[in-house]
Amino acid sequence: MFKPYMISYDLNNPGQKYAKVFEIIKGFGSYIKLQDSFWLVRTSLTPNDMTDKLNQVLDNNDSLFICELVKNYQGRASKEDWEFIKDAIFPN
Repeated sequence: MFKPYMISYDLNNPGQKYAKVFEIIKGFGSYIKLQDSFWLVRTSLTPNDMTDKLNQVLDNNDSLFICELVKNYQGRASKEDWEFIKDAIFPN
C-alpha cells in the first residue's frame, strides 16, 4: 500500500553526500523536494525501509526524520507544487 511520508534531514560534516541522498529518495516513488532538506514522498516502503536505504550513505553525525502524513496540511508553495502534492502525494 502506498502512503505519504515526509523526509527531513541534516547532512553535517564531513561527507555531505547530497547527490546520493537525492538519488535514493527519488527511488522511493513519487516525490517532491519542497525545501533544501525536506521532501514529500508517496511510497510502499516503510519508514524503516527508507531509513535502511538512506543509512547506506549517511554519516554517523547526520540526522534523519521520516514520518507518515495525513491529508491535513497547509503552507506556502508554488501553484505547481500544490498541484503535484494534490495529485501525486495525496491522490485520494
